[in-house]
Amino acid sequence: MARNRCHFTCHVVVIQVLLVLLGEVQCVTITVLNPTVNAEAGTDAVLRVSFTSGTNPYVSWQLDLSIASWTINSSQPADIAVAYKGRLTIDTKAPSLTLNKVTTADSRVYKVSMQATGEPSDEKFVTLNVYENITSVFVSISPVDPVEGKNVTMTCQITGTGTEYSWMVNEAPITLDGRHVASGNTLTIKSLVRTDKGRYSCTAKNPINSLKNSTDLIVYYGPDDPVIKVDSTSAGKQQDALVGSTVQLDCVSESLPVSYNWIYSSVSTTGASKTLSNIQMSQQGDYICEVINAKTALTKRKTITINVYYIIQGLSVSTNPVIPKEGDAQLEIIYTTDKGSGTATWLKNGTALPNDPRYTVTLNSLKINSPNRSDSGVYTCNLNNPFSTSSVQKTISISYGPEKPQISVTSLENPDPLKYVLVGTTVLLKCKAEGAPPATYYWNLGNQDDPSVPEGATLNLTNIQANQTGIYNCIAVNDKTNMRVRSVIPLNVYQKPASAGPTCSMTPVNSDLQFHCSWLEGIPKASLKFLGLSEVKQASETLDQTETAAKLPALNGKEIICVGTHPIAPNNCSITPSSPEGILPSLNATAQPSGIVSVTISCKGSSQPPAKVTWSKAEQLLTPGGIYTISSDTTDLTITGFNISGGDLTTYTCVSTNLLGSQKSSINLTGPVISKSSIFVNPAHTMVTLTWETPRDSVVTGFNVQMTGPALQSSSTSRAASDWTTIQTMGPEARSTDISPLQPGEIYQFRVIPMVGQNKGPPSETYSLGQDPGLSAGAITGIVIGSVFGFLLLLLLLLLLILCCLRRKKQRKEPKYPAPQSNERVATGVSQPNVLLTGGVASQRNGPPIGNGNRAYTPEPYTQYDKSSTLPSSATPSAVRMATTV
Repeated sequence: MARNRCHFTCHVVVIQVLLVLLGEVQCVTITVLNPTVNAEAGTDAVLRVSFTSGTNPYVSWQLDLSIASWTINSSQPADIAVAYKGRLTIDTKAPSLTLNKVTTADSRVYKVSMQATGEPSDEKFVTLNVYENITSVFVSISPVDPVEGKNVTMTCQITGTGTEYSWMVNEAPITLDGRHVASGNTLTIKSLVRTDKGRYSCTAKNPINSLKNSTDLIVYYGPDDPVIKVDSTSAGKQQDALVGSTVQLDCVSESLPVSYNWIYSSVSTTGASKTLSNIQMSQQGDYICEVINAKTALTKRKTITINVYYIIQGLSVSTNPVIPKEGDAQLEIIYTTDKGSGTATWLKNGTALPNDPRYTVTLNSLKINSPNRSDSGVYTCNLNNPFSTSSVQKTISISYGPEKPQISVTSLENPDPLKYVLVGTTVLLKCKAEGAPPATYYWNLGNQDDPSVPEGATLNLTNIQANQTGIYNCIAVNDKTNMRVRSVIPLNVYQKPASAGPTCSMTPVNSDLQFHCSWLEGIPKASLKFLGLSEVKQASETLDQTETAAKLPALNGKEIICVGTHPIAPNNCSITPSSPEGILPSLNATAQPSGIVSVTISCKGSSQPPAKVTWSKAEQLLTPGGIYTISSDTTDLTITGFNISGGDLTTYTCVSTNLLGSQKSSINLTGPVISKSSIFVNPAHTMVTLTWETPRDSVVTGFNVQMTGPALQSSSTSRAASDWTTIQTMGPEARSTDISPLQPGEIYQFRVIPMVGQNKGPPSETYSLGQDPGLSAGAITGIVIGSVFGFLLLLLLLLLLILCCLRRKKQRKEPKYPAPQSNERVATGVSQPNVLLTGGVASQRNGPPIGNGNRAYTPEPYTQYDKSSTLPSSATPSAVRMATTV
């Protein structure tokens, strides 16, 4: 049955939801005006809600069970639970609920639900908080006597309902941190310090009212470490007093509460002060200040020592033994006074004693165990007490030595004479031995047969030679101690090798290769060895090592190092065996005034050892003789009387060969020719620069630079302007030339002729400067003849056309006239003017047009023009020439 009701209810809810979504059914909506209601106990609390609905809904207020329910605007009274009879005020026209004279037990969360017929229900919650009025606040402290370093807790005890507690000290908010911890109605201060004292207040609050009360916190502390004052001045652990004076002792300690006692010789007196009048030696000793705190149960003590002194009189010093010597068991320096005492400080040579365990300061003496030479000096005894000072000196001399001599070697010309000195330099040897009195010095070589025994601390060796290498002896003698001590030092005299480093070379020996390294005239002789060969051998000054033919391929391109070892300046040299490479034949041609041409072909590259070169012409081996000359190193082939038309223009081949390999290269000699050229004009149009290039294999002994046009301004030669004239003759290395001065406004043409002796090669492009030179006479004649023949042909065609028309007229009754036809084609050529020098440069040649002039850049202030450039124009164009063809 319940399951059927559930299914029915679910169906109804689903239908209602669908109707609401379709807009045909309204929903009950509850609005809570105040979700949380705070009320004072004994007053009425109103839980206010409102609603929206399409009809009068059913209202129900509940806690665990329903406490009241009614239908809005119903004439029926509300249904109120028995426990709430007489405690509720309900207006059935509204959904709100009033609880009369609430108590703290009414503090609950109330649920209100509303449902209307045919509408989905709604429910909300209202929280009611009921508070009793705070009527009193009391702050208690635990423990009652707080002690510094301990914890204290203050509790805020109230009458009423408290929800919030806040704490202040001296009317300032307390910052809660690791030491100040607030929890509920308590405040705990951890590890109290004396500055935590003050007036603490607690404010208790609830939403109805608040109330505040205060209490005083007293922190008991101490005692701190006592401070003893002597005559109102802070004192240390000791206090000095002059016999017969008065000493006032005061003890001070920070403590709450505090009491003082003074203890001397186990006798205690109460009070913070103690006075010692007309003090005597018998009153010196330890005085103890005792400080007691009854609250903290702590006691602190501090002791001060009172020292009583006389004025020092009659200070003197003596030694035992009277004359000390090195090796004595002990030296004692003793002081005595006629009256008074103090603290003795000892100085040696005006400074503090060395930190040496042999030195012992006793009550009235200084003891030096096992005295030695370093203990000689002036000793001062300073005797001090707080009221007087006295001083006395004693000079003590201890005989000793000599010690082992120390030999030093110096030389201005040698940076490290201890290692070696150079032949011919000056060397200074100095000998020094500690001793008292000073020692006498003698020198000799290690050779006992040397009769020369120089005397003195310094031995000067000038222009030293290699035979002076050896062991030098210095003997120090002390006549007082009858001791003789010797020291020796080796002296090496070296000579640099003749060169800065070794010299490497290699020489073919039949089919083997011999490596040679030398480094001569060094003292000692330089040691040499090769690195990189099949085995390592070592020799002095000169080293030869041969590698067989079978081992040579592995050495090709490998660096072979000769390591030279010499104590002055070690150095290396290296050499790399390599087969010939980089062989590229080059060409040089010269011509004698008689016209005889000599051509030299060089076949050079890199190879070690140097390669031998063989030459062939058109695959025929060449040998020296006749017109052929081969240089001593075989890298140059010279052909004297070279004939460009006699079969000398052919292929020449060189083969470069050494023990490690060979390389072959060829060059095919060609006649004189210019491969590229260009022209550059300066802004003033008074100078042009011609540049040109030739192929690598072209035989050229010089160049003729030619021009047409007016003679140069600097030339006195008269000629026709249209004649080609050689104005410059250039050598075979020339690749450019400047031509000036030119006459602005004139027409010029330029070209370059390559030469082989007296033989000319084809000229370069022809470059024109100034206006277009116009049509030649032959061209004009051709145009005239062509025009005449064209006119005759046109006339003939016209006659044929007339005859054709007449014939067709006879064949037809009505004459028909053909539409006139025109076969006339007009080609108009307009020549842009070439302005003289302010215009451009045009090139003329037979054959296809060339491209731009081949030059890497155009240096200012020149302007480059080539045959494909559009020439600038700044003058009025010349008359237009027209040619008509029909």
